[in-house]
Amino acid sequence: MVKPVSILRLSINTTLIVAALLVNNLHAQESARSRSVRRSEQTARASWQPTRSRVQKTRIAVPELQPREDVRNIQQVQAEGIPSPPPESAISIVKPSDSGSLDGQITLAPVYEGEIIGEHFSSDCGCDDPGCVGCDTIGCDGGCGASCCGEFCDGNAWRPCLTLCMPQDGWASFEFLGWWQDGMYLPPLVTTSLDPGIGQSQAGVLGVPSTRILAGSDAYHDEALDGGRLRFGLWLDSCHTWGVGAEYFSLSSSNDLFSATSEGSPILARPFYDVSGQGPNSQLIAYDNTANGGDLLRGTVSVSSESDFVGGGFRFRKLRHADEGCSNWFLCGCPEHFCSRTELAFGYRFLQLSEGVTIKENLQAVSSQAAPGTFDIYDRFRTKNQFNGVDIGYITRRTRGFWSLETGIRLAVGNTRQTVSIAGQSIITESGSSPTVNEGGLLAQSSNIGTYTQDEFAVVPELDLKIGYQMTKQCKITLGYTAIYWSNVVRPGDQMDLDVHPDLLPPNPTFSQGTHPTFAFDTTDYWVQGLSFGGEYRW
Repeated sequence: MVKPVSILRLSINTTLIVAALLVNNLHAQESARSRSVRRSEQTARASWQPTRSRVQKTRIAVPELQPREDVRNIQQVQAEGIPSPPPESAISIVKPSDSGSLDGQITLAPVYEGEIIGEHFSSDCGCDDPGCVGCDTIGCDGGCGASCCGEFCDGNAWRPCLTLCMPQDGWASFEFLGWWQDGMYLPPLVTTSLDPGIGQSQAGVLGVPSTRILAGSDAYHDEALDGGRLRFGLWLDSCHTWGVGAEYFSLSSSNDLFSATSEGSPILARPFYDVSGQGPNSQLIAYDNTANGGDLLRGTVSVSSESDFVGGGFRFRKLRHADEGCSNWFLCGCPEHFCSRTELAFGYRFLQLSEGVTIKENLQAVSSQAAPGTFDIYDRFRTKNQFNGVDIGYITRRTRGFWSLETGIRLAVGNTRQTVSIAGQSIITESGSSPTVNEGGLLAQSSNIGTYTQDEFAVVPELDLKIGYQMTKQCKITLGYTAIYWSNVVRPGDQMDLDVHPDLLPPNPTFSQGTHPTFAFDTTDYWVQGLSFGGEYRW
């Protein structure tokens, strides 16, 4: 059994040891805190330097306290409570004095009551609110005010003449085009007959119930065309009020090809209207008439067409109006800054539309009474339209945050030089004989073959819409829409005359001039429209 005295002694010793450890730990923490405070004071003193300047000094006068004759004990003070501070009237503020200076003294600046200028602690959002600018925004570049809306104003638009006296502020953009154009109409050029036993005089003739059109009687090249447009220019002053720019665009060449080959069946024919009195007729390319003791015609016919459209020009740009303000936007809940600029653009514009259609046929006639012969025939119709005119329009850009909307309306007035070229040829080769070359095919004969030119007045309006998003201060991506209308052009299909006199057909034409087919300018209008996607860089 353990004695109670021993247990008591052991408990006292343990308590003393724990108390000693706690006291030692408290002393260590206090020592560390004191060293940290001393280290902070040393750092502050080492980095502080006295300032000598004329400042306002404020002296506070405090009334003297009369000595107390009796000293109350602590219990009495605690019973009566802590004394109240002296009233405001007991403290007088002495007016600041401008005399004297500070020499290594630290003074506290006076605290003034009233409105705080230049700070903001409100959660309201608006254009006059420096703490909130609404949606993401780049804003309008300064220096020149709203005239730099959406521009990258460098402040020095001309290089010093020590290097090159050339403008250094400018822009360049390239866009990929996906446009659609007004289709080229072609008359019926190749036909067939669903009835294989139809008579030779009715085979492939327009108006016969069994006749079907294989090529022509439709619009061609009205599908989507890809291309590119390049625009670039220079600003002639630092605030971008005068500039000169140029542009060039081109659509990829559109090509279409139809080809058919037959050994006699199915029937292949080229329709025309016989002006000698026979009415609708056809030239057979593939037809099997051996069952009636006639010839076997076999051959190939093809119709190829192409279309190319390019344009360009240059314009001077003059700033007419610039503005900036604040308004709500349906994509942003709070008011936001916006800026806009409107420019007058005038200059020169060029457009060119080149198109062509070629019909080729190669046929072989096999006769039981005579040696076979071959025929290589082609008709070619080509047109070219070149517009040169004066271009005038307006460009308006509105910028809000990183987004911009640019609208361009322009009208070009000038002359269209229209050129039509018609050519045809027939090469006839009989067995055992040399080939003979004859002018004229089927729709191109001596009566209309040649090159014809005329000048016509034309107008070319254009609408250009573009949405841009600012990626950096100088780079922007754009998505746009463009529509161009051309009032007066010639196209190949409109220059074809299906009225043909058979006596003009090779190899032995009876008439040389003055009969069908004839030529007369047949003009029409033209349009192209579509989307664009690209980028713009300003420097």
